[in-house]
Amino acid sequence: MEYKKGKIVAKGKTKILYEIEEQEHSGMLIVENKNDITKNDDPSLTQVMNKKANYANATTCAVFNLLKEAGIPVAFEKQLSETEFLAPKCTMIPLEVILRRYAPPNSSYLKRRPDLTKNSGEIPHRFHRLVFELDLKTTLGVIKDMHGLVMSQLPDDCLETEKKKPVDDPLIANPQDKNWNLVHPKIPSWDKRSNLKSTIKKTDVLPISISVGMIEEMARKTFLVIEGAWAQLGLRLMDIKIEFGIGLSGELFVADVIDNDSWRLRTSDWQELSKQLFRDNAQMGEIEDKYALVANLVNRFTIPKQAIVLWRGSKDDKLPDFDNELHKVGVYFIIQSGHKSPGACLVQLEDILANYPEGGVIINIVGMSNGLGPILSARTNWPTIGVCTTAEVHPEDAWSSLRMPSQVPMLTVLSSKNAVLAALNILAQKNPVAYMYRQYAIEELDK
Repeated sequence: MEYKKGKIVAKGKTKILYEIEEQEHSGMLIVENKNDITKNDDPSLTQVMNKKANYANATTCAVFNLLKEAGIPVAFEKQLSETEFLAPKCTMIPLEVILRRYAPPNSSYLKRRPDLTKNSGEIPHRFHRLVFELDLKTTLGVIKDMHGLVMSQLPDDCLETEKKKPVDDPLIANPQDKNWNLVHPKIPSWDKRSNLKSTIKKTDVLPISISVGMIEEMARKTFLVIEGAWAQLGLRLMDIKIEFGIGLSGELFVADVIDNDSWRLRTSDWQELSKQLFRDNAQMGEIEDKYALVANLVNRFTIPKQAIVLWRGSKDDKLPDFDNELHKVGVYFIIQSGHKSPGACLVQLEDILANYPEGGVIINIVGMSNGLGPILSARTNWPTIGVCTTAEVHPEDAWSSLRMPSQVPMLTVLSSKNAVLAALNILAQKNPVAYMYRQYAIEELDK
């Protein structure tokens, strides 16, 4: 279907938004990327990169498709051309949401946290739990509400010391407060210059139906899905900046774009691949090559077709409790006794291996003597985890799951719930959705 561009709704530094002429598509917009690459909020430093619009569009479309498949709401419908995509209309929230896995030496975070600075030549500081921050979007110090109406101006004495212009995109000191105190994004909190002497109400920026907690959870899961996808390709997602919008029905979306301008991305040996090269004044030819490489690599983002097989010896063996979201990874149920029907078990096993060529994990849930687990473990290279359901009452039953002969590498876990988590950990090595579920839960332990 062809969509005709109508009037321009908004024009930014790197993209243009158009309404669609056809009335039946009045709730959608065409997002067209531009070839401009910007730096330091200084228009005089903007340059034109050949095919940057193509690279940005390809990267955003691949990332948004991945997030949609992972179950994360995104303001994205489909790619329309090499430089355009279709998106639902959103009211953009005037916040930049920032998540950090690493703090490289040139990051604004280390300017605020010099206590974390590493010696030259050492790897960047890594955070076990993602750092979540909110910056208020401003232009020349002008503060606007969620409807784009001007509310206030940062005080005149709050200037960038080098540029002698108002500080833009100030950091919100504590996003959980009702009133947000704005601080300098590059100055430590103990320095009196950090206080920008300006406070805004949270309700001027966020509607009552949208909480900071909702934004934080979605942002963390967004980062983890993308981090998991890049990790499969041997790359490190250092940090990311994303934006959110509110749809016509009030739903929260990851919106705008996520492309090579949005993150710091490095190779396994810490070589930069993202816009940071432009900020560091690299040659334009090198920058364009890296953008093209990233736009090509995102085509390899995938959520593999895998399965966690919950295999019980009989219907009396109790299934483990697990979250419904496990179904997004893939779950397969079988009841078949290894002792009574070993031939039928091997036929079932071959069917599973044929249906899931990208692998999986088998959890055999058996009471009394475990004949099922060893048979399956000896006949497949899939990890096989045994759960002895009667061990708490009859500890001797566990020996049939523990004493394995050679060439039968079955693992044994007493807790069926931990067996499921172990299976997710295994799948997470090549599945960004499984990685997101497990890493999010792991990091929440440190909340």
